[in-house]
Amino acid sequence: MSDQAEKPAKRGEAAWKEAKERVAERNAQARKAGKQQRQDYERQKAEERQKAERRQMAQVLGLQRNET
Repeated sequence: MSDQAEKPAKRGEAAWKEAKERVAERNAQARKAGKQQRQDYERQKAEERQKAERRQMAQVLGLQRNET
């Protein structure tokens, strides 16, 4: 008896549709990963900008206090 778990290879339009779906799934995963990477990058850059602004403000406030 042959093993029922093995499926015969798809042919024609069914094979084309299956391949197209695999590509679409990979593309969706790549978009999702890219979106997450962009969000992480943007969050990191925003944090760096905020830290720089705080340092600059602290420096400005420190100079103003010394002048009075």
